[in-house]
Amino acid sequence: MKWYCSECKSFHNEDELCPKIRIQLKTHPELLYQAADFSVVAGEEALITTQALDKAAQYINSLTGSELSYEGTQQFARDIQVFKRLNEEPFSKCGAFSTPEKARTYMENVIKNAKERPRALTSFESKLTGYSEEVDWLRQKQGQLSALWERNELLSNNAPGIDGITYNRFTGKQISRTTIKASSNQMTKNSTGIADVKKAIEKGYANQQDIIFGPAGTKLAASDAGLLNPVEEKNTVLDIRESTRRQERKIAKGEAYTKVPSSQIAKHALNGAIVGGAVSLSVSAITTYIRYRNGELSREEAYKDISEGCLNGALVGGILGGVTIFLPIGVMGVITGNAVGIYVNSSTSNVLDEIYGKGAYAAALDASGYVCGMTYSLAYCIREIDKNDREILHNIQETKSIQKDIETLMNELDK
Repeated sequence: MKWYCSECKSFHNEDELCPKIRIQLKTHPELLYQAADFSVVAGEEALITTQALDKAAQYINSLTGSELSYEGTQQFARDIQVFKRLNEEPFSKCGAFSTPEKARTYMENVIKNAKERPRALTSFESKLTGYSEEVDWLRQKQGQLSALWERNELLSNNAPGIDGITYNRFTGKQISRTTIKASSNQMTKNSTGIADVKKAIEKGYANQQDIIFGPAGTKLAASDAGLLNPVEEKNTVLDIRESTRRQERKIAKGEAYTKVPSSQIAKHALNGAIVGGAVSLSVSAITTYIRYRNGELSREEAYKDISEGCLNGALVGGILGGVTIFLPIGVMGVITGNAVGIYVNSSTSNVLDEIYGKGAYAAALDASGYVCGMTYSLAYCIREIDKNDREILHNIQETKSIQKDIETLMNELDK
């Protein structure tokens, strides 16, 4: 798509850089990785909302026999985060969620003793509900445009009053604090969550500027209780109940994974083996970002244009094999278990080589926290895993055979 440049008094194609933008990039190379950050976040949003990552999930299914796409990539990844959070927080000492098998045994014991210890079952379900809502808060914050300049983190060790904090990425200054509440029953002014907020404020652990994040109905319940806190709502009571039931079914089937199920595949993660997708850092994306920085486009216009362009150039599944990509370190570039990076197509590479010198743009991205590497296709990884498993099985069989021969010889000597 062509765009009109008021400086040049002419139209530019989407795959060419205006001379003034070339000068800006040359003078301020940090604009390149800022454009890359903007593109990764916009590309993630596009991949999530269009469910394009399900294509990658379907490809994984064909190789591993898993059922990722059956429930949706987002839901699969979200539940992994919840089980990971349970393992790191309430069950960190007893290790009940350290493996899927231990989680299943733990829940079986809770259900078995439910008559004698009903509170234990209620407490267990409350933990599933509460930590799921925490994960939903973090996922929502990381998927927003504000993730470009905001960093969000969940507090650990059952911090009183406050569950999440939002910081400015660049200054480190705290922007807001959030208390996260969940309930499988309709929220009212007398709900435990609302009462907990009031108690935290009374004790000084929280204040009325802190955000309350909860299910639908929280805003009205907080208002009825006399709380003046800003409120953000996500999920309905039915959503929360279904989430808890689904997670209990997974635990019962031994599927309470705290990481991508195949640990062997996970070992290849740094090489891009389980990269969910890669979006293109195009000349058009760079141009759009710099025009936004120059005040020629609004943030929303730039975000929309880049996300649409990223989707057109997105790579998922088997197509990723053999592509050189740049993976950003940290929360940016990771959609809860599916890493998303950027790749530089040939036309963009040629333009950047002209500006910085051959290959220098890669060094600039590396210096700003991007890891560059060649991706391997999942097919390659699965073949390697299968090959290793067969070799291990063969060695075990050989060992058993040798052991049997030794036992035969020893019996002969005994005679």
